[in-house]
Amino acid sequence: MARKYFRKARFPGWLITVKNAIGQLTVPLIIFQFIRTLLFPSAVDFFIILILLTLHFCFAYEIL
Repeated sequence: MARKYFRKARFPGWLITVKNAIGQLTVPLIIFQFIRTLLFPSAVDFFIILILLTLHFCFAYEIL
């Protein structure tokens, strides 16, 4: 009797690829946004950098 394939991942393969891509792209975006915030500070810049930091930590520590 053949065994059925059991997938250990909770997400489909394409979603894991998207999560990895977002995890890699957030670091350069955070650096760029941090420099931009230092040069031209505004409330929107702080909000954007907060969102980027949250996304990075969620994907880096696999919270999502």
